[in-house]
Amino acid sequence: MELTGARERRWLLLDKSALVRGANIDGAHGEPCLCAITRLEMLYSARSARAYEELEIELDTFHQLRVDSETIAIALTGQRELATHGQHRVPIPDLLIAACAHQHQAGVLHVDRHYETLARVLAFTPVRLTT
Repeated sequence: MELTGARERRWLLLDKSALVRGANIDGAHGEPCLCAITRLEMLYSARSARAYEELEIELDTFHQLRVDSETIAIALTGQRELATHGQHRVPIPDLLIAACAHQHQAGVLHVDRHYETLARVLAFTPVRLTT
């Protein structure tokens, strides 16, 4: 049962570019979360099995947004639209993260110029981390 007038949760999807910088996240942009793509990118960087396990535990503290066939369809649509302007050559992980943000009405915290391009064709708010 949903309460009338209850405030819907807003998500702020963390890109690896922001997460590795130890971003101090302003809650005004939404509650920090991850998706499988960012999780895979982070775990790829682990230098040992032990570091991998420790990082998994750390990443488990974040809510994880679902990535599914709808996410892929959104990514393909966004890539197709960018192709009409010759701007479709963005990194696939960034495209999938932006599609996930679009799917879940989340913002994306990043330090990556590709999100500004992706926001032209996908409905999400890119939030650039300032250092």
